[in-house]
Amino acid sequence: MANKRRKTHTKILTDKLEIHIIEIPKAIKEYRNNKGNEVLQWMMFLNEPESMEVEEIMKENKEIEQAKITLRELSEEEENQRIAELREKHILDTQDIYETGIERGRIEGEKKGKKEEKINITKKLLDMNVTIEKIIEITGLTKEEIEKIKNENK
Repeated sequence: MANKRRKTHTKILTDKLEIHIIEIPKAIKEYRNNKGNEVLQWMMFLNEPESMEVEEIMKENKEIEQAKITLRELSEEEENQRIAELREKHILDTQDIYETGIERGRIEGEKKGKKEEKINITKKLLDMNVTIEKIIEITGLTKEEIEKIKNENK
């Protein structure tokens, strides 16, 4: 009869281990008829710790009041840990962006330096009256690029 009233099921697995299956919806209905039952009060807390009914229970059951305080503290710690994780992620992302920017800048600088070197070589070759075909072969520049350098050099 006690199991039926508490709305739980017990399965004994070994002499040291047993499992209690609790049906919370049934326990909530039972609580409405037996508000003084501490087991049912705990069931209400486990179901919804922020409910108005739990606030009422806390006035009489100081253990549940302490459990709610502990739950809040743990939630705050989790929130602070989440904030710290987000801060660390931001720092790492910012560092990655910075390093990526430096690498891109280095690559672009090398490309620009090589292009300027080809332009300087082309100018010298033009001053030496080397043919455009030969300059194309030496520098890898296009005929249009060489013509442009030639016109700017005049």
